[in-house]
Amino acid sequence: MIKRTLQLILLLVLILNPGIRGQSVYPSKGMNGMAATAHPLASAAAIDMLKSGGNAVDAAVAAAFTIGVVEPDGSGLGGGGGMVIYLKNEQKSWFINYYGRSSERATELDFSSSRDNSTAKAIGVPGTVAGLLMAHEKFGSLPLKKVMEPAISHAEYGFPIDQTLAKLILDNIDKIMSDPATASVFLDDGFPRMEGEILVQRNLGKVLRLIAEQGRDGFYEGELASSFVEGIRARGGVLSEKDFSSYQPKLTVPLQGTYRGYDILSSNVPQSGISLIQGLNMLENFDLAASGHFSESAKTLHVMAEVGKLTYADRYQYLADPDFVSVPVAGLTSKEYALERFNSINQSKLDPPRYRDAKYGDPGMFDKSYRKEPVLDEEPAGGHTTHLSVIDKEGNTVALTQTLGLFFGSGQTVSGVLFNSAMTNYSYNSGNVNYLQNSKQCRTSITPTILLKNGNPFLVVGSPGASRIITTLIELVVNVIDFGMDVNEANLAPRFYSQKFEDYLHVEAGIKPEVRAELEWMGHTVKVYEGIDLFFGGAQMIYVNPTTGEYSGSADKRRGGMAIGY
Repeated sequence: MIKRTLQLILLLVLILNPGIRGQSVYPSKGMNGMAATAHPLASAAAIDMLKSGGNAVDAAVAAAFTIGVVEPDGSGLGGGGGMVIYLKNEQKSWFINYYGRSSERATELDFSSSRDNSTAKAIGVPGTVAGLLMAHEKFGSLPLKKVMEPAISHAEYGFPIDQTLAKLILDNIDKIMSDPATASVFLDDGFPRMEGEILVQRNLGKVLRLIAEQGRDGFYEGELASSFVEGIRARGGVLSEKDFSSYQPKLTVPLQGTYRGYDILSSNVPQSGISLIQGLNMLENFDLAASGHFSESAKTLHVMAEVGKLTYADRYQYLADPDFVSVPVAGLTSKEYALERFNSINQSKLDPPRYRDAKYGDPGMFDKSYRKEPVLDEEPAGGHTTHLSVIDKEGNTVALTQTLGLFFGSGQTVSGVLFNSAMTNYSYNSGNVNYLQNSKQCRTSITPTILLKNGNPFLVVGSPGASRIITTLIELVVNVIDFGMDVNEANLAPRFYSQKFEDYLHVEAGIKPEVRAELEWMGHTVKVYEGIDLFFGGAQMIYVNPTTGEYSGSADKRRGGMAIGY
């Protein structure tokens, strides 16, 4: 019966959305629940859990396991992530950091980003399974086997490859071909699988079934873990059985801030909620609504780009694993420090004239607990991720972002699991706070976020896009709060991206030509992307109407997906 139901859902999705992803751009509505994910089948899995009596955490975990099957380029069992959970009736929030960490022997690797990105040397200890199971155990209500049924079904019986996945397979063909096990999944007689083909992942299905039956131990202990270690080491990696057995996600609280009367709950360090809060704190000192939307006002876009540049400069200088370095969290998130940084902006022109010459600030002046110790270093670009947002009828809310690192991670598949490329996210400058050390988490840009108004969920948001995630989220928040857009308008509005380690101000073509011309006159070097481009992320958003309580969802057309409500 369950299998038949899933097949009917799949058939309905195919009829209504022949391209699968990127077809649904209008907000979905609902009063009882809403899920917005990067694939219709993941959104359907979440809604199935809600309609079966589960809560938002059950739905998010089901969707997260499912998205790792149907969007295998972006996340999966071999990756990591983070989730923010808000329990409305209890007025409590939680953050689960399940990003991976380096091996206990990582420093033996002699890793090189230019040489080893698509090898087993790039693999860090995966955290996805442990994190999702922790969330389910502590906050879920349905049986684990029920929650994992959709993912298992789509792995064992297959699903149609959509246009997005087909293109990504073609774009990453060299990486896929570098590992025979990965090639056996995504290639057919050496040719990339095409849109419309049914992708079956039976070995992955076996692993998912083992997890459903044995829980955490089924993945991190025993024969399966031993096979992971053996396969990774045979390919030149160093992960050990102790790396797997000792991995534990961290249950803490979200990083909290405010923006124009709204409360922010976002990912804690070393994830990048700290940068989102800092950027919004800086923008509180500028009347965005009076200045005009950044797609129509060069001054607004210039100021926001400068805020992004300074925020990134501070992020690279100070953000890393707090178990290894002191992070000035109180300073970086303080309103006083934000005002000081904002006042350093020249609102008339690019100053200094190169983005790379932007200076980091001194948040330690606003943080008595901080011990100064870092050195600035550039962060790797690129990467792919996925985000999903879920809310149930009680108002319990989950924002969840997870990743394999680069597209298709390391490209290495062992015992049915495609593994991450987390080692590419460390610094290899020994003076940097994000410097590779054994058993250390890397800094990451993932930023799942929930905004509240008077204790009620208002906006649930997150995005993929590597370093673009932070600027994308800032733009989405101001689109809704400062410019009064609904979630679909906010998601479709043109985007831009600026940071310290860039030579260009990246903009979508929807930024008016006269605005671009004025920005160039102000000193910016503008790079234009035609249409809307997946370079700028793929946000999955839910808005809660403060008056009616109605849920509105939006899946970003740049990367597709679907928002489903009921």
